[in-house]
Amino acid sequence: MTNPKKILLVFPHNFFESGSGVQKRFFELVSYLKGRGFSIDLLGLKHFESNWNNFDLENSGKLIDQLYLYNFRTGYHKQLLRSVLSSLKFFLTGKRGQSINEIPDYAFPGMITLFQKTLRKTNYEYVIIGYIYWANLLKKNIPVNTIKVLTAEDFISRKLFENNTGYCSMEDLMTEEIDRVNLFDKVICISYEELQILSARAGNPEFYYVPVFMNEPAKVNQKKEFDILFIGSDNSDNIEGLEWFFKNVYPLLHRDLNILVVGRISRYAPDLSNVKKMDFIPHAGEIYSKVKISVNPLQKGTGMKVKVVESLAYGTPIVSTSRGLCGIPPEILEKFIIANDPTCFAEEIHHLLTDETWYDNQCREAKKIFISYFETGVVKKQLDKVFSD
Repeated sequence: MTNPKKILLVFPHNFFESGSGVQKRFFELVSYLKGRGFSIDLLGLKHFESNWNNFDLENSGKLIDQLYLYNFRTGYHKQLLRSVLSSLKFFLTGKRGQSINEIPDYAFPGMITLFQKTLRKTNYEYVIIGYIYWANLLKKNIPVNTIKVLTAEDFISRKLFENNTGYCSMEDLMTEEIDRVNLFDKVICISYEELQILSARAGNPEFYYVPVFMNEPAKVNQKKEFDILFIGSDNSDNIEGLEWFFKNVYPLLHRDLNILVVGRISRYAPDLSNVKKMDFIPHAGEIYSKVKISVNPLQKGTGMKVKVVESLAYGTPIVSTSRGLCGIPPEILEKFIIANDPTCFAEEIHHLLTDETWYDNQCREAKKIFISYFETGVVKKQLDKVFSD
């Protein structure tokens, strides 16, 4: 019997927590790799965002063979000091348009030491890194036969530019991002848009479009208790989208509509008589079986949204802004209900909830899109190419 091929995954979060889209994505990715017969070690970060106290219990199925943890706080003080000095320089000079030309580098010296020690201990066929913040781990002493894979979770330069308009240069950030992308042999893009942009400028890696994917869930027949669902983590893009929805769209909606806000984003939802908030759900199916439609009113952001694919999987129609559908292949965008104006957004919601024929048609269309583009059996054909012998 041959020994299984080894993978080292560098990912900051405990993906068993499933509190955000990226955690769900990586759970599906690791499950796929385990199903392919790989043995997977994980290098994660404590004191970053995730709780690792229950990892052994959560990992009872042995998706991960060996867990290594680096203390993020140990290295972060240098990054923080650099940020403080940079901000002070802006304040003293008054140069509001001055460029920030660096993407944060979280490959701290101590983490590099742990990473190198781990590589020396085990012969890894692949090293997978989630997010280019840790790309510089690969700058030296990587075994020649180890294949370096990046999962491009977000278009980082655009994300930083949108959040720091007037203080950074998009071109400088893009140059830095491409330099880091070129450290890899293969790049997995979950967004079709990012695939096109990065592959046009980064000459070294092979690029693969691997969108968000999941197994087709079992259908649950249950009485619909809620008309509208907003689900998400409490990242800045979701918070802004939620605020836009309640400030601009909610006043245009019928007051007899029941709205459910689920996930950590629920902490930012207003206290209203027809709005129910749930901070945690054990299984997405329990929620989607209770709602008629979902909304995705994001105003900015990058990367494909898990909530979109999740809604499709359960045959739940979505009303979304264009920004909420970033990363979706252009050939299927016309199949979605898109509204960027608050009045149009409210009208599309009312149309779905009052026209039974239209609603049933959109339920079928959502399921059809999922089966054709995002079901595991379809997407894993691309993953097979990435992790081929």
